[in-house]
Amino acid sequence: MENPERRIVVCLDGSSRSDQLGRQAAALARRLGARLIGLRGLHRPFPSPPETFARGAGAIHEVLEHQAQQEQALVAAARRAFDALVQPYGAPADFRPAWDDDPDVTGFATAGDLIVVGHPRLPGLSEALSADRLLLRCARPVLIVPTDWTRSIGNRVLIGWNGSRAARQAAEDALPLIAADARATILLVDQAAPAETAAELAASLRVRGVDAAVKTLDSGAASVAGTIIEAADEWAADLIVLGGYSRSPTVEKVFGGVTRSLLGAVTRPLLLSHLPHDLRRTIDGDRGAAHADEVSRPSSG
Repeated sequence: MENPERRIVVCLDGSSRSDQLGRQAAALARRLGARLIGLRGLHRPFPSPPETFARGAGAIHEVLEHQAQQEQALVAAARRAFDALVQPYGAPADFRPAWDDDPDVTGFATAGDLIVVGHPRLPGLSEALSADRLLLRCARPVLIVPTDWTRSIGNRVLIGWNGSRAARQAAEDALPLIAADARATILLVDQAAPAETAAELAASLRVRGVDAAVKTLDSGAASVAGTIIEAADEWAADLIVLGGYSRSPTVEKVFGGVTRSLLGAVTRPLLLSHLPHDLRRTIDGDRGAAHADEVSRPSSG
């Protein structure tokens, strides 16, 4: 049964890797009873060299009419391909074209409660539809799936925990994706948060039927991101959950950070949630004090 309050947007480009991502998103939509929205990247056709020399109102009108027909044909073909891709999964689905020259293309993704993108970024999509841009601009959780991933998602979950607002939001956003009989590990790296906060999260997951446990690790000579990836590999996780940019994105860009490191090395499905900067400031109070505190302590996000 469709959940009218839940919508999943998947960003596609029509390639074979895109088709695999679309199948993953369709299977997820069916499992969650959600409506799937296929956001398909398209390249705007341009007039041929002879057409660019058209002069006069009549000739220019013919060129524009021909271009409009080409665009309509591209959209129609992309829509048919999307419908054929998702039809076997039985999830209700909508299609939306995303032209590469559309300045508002990022806004289309906000139609979903969850945005699904591939890694590495599909070449037929604009930079505006990259995981990083969507995470920072859309105020929606972003699920990044390796384009060669064929396993299910949400049965063995690793939650990177640092007690931040972003981490709490990510854990909440992940709940629909976590299977009822899943196993979840809440991972604390370098004592990034009080252990009791992780224990509280584990207890709330157990109430939902999830076999949840808390693990602590020291990163040692490795990075926090490397420690999370190694743990996910060791535990065969099929979903990593993290608060995206718990520190300022600018700080991570300059000095590096867990979110940016993980975005560059996605080997397993990764769910990131980010609180917009103005919301974090409202919640956490003085931005300067909060920023100094975040930079000075270890972080898992």
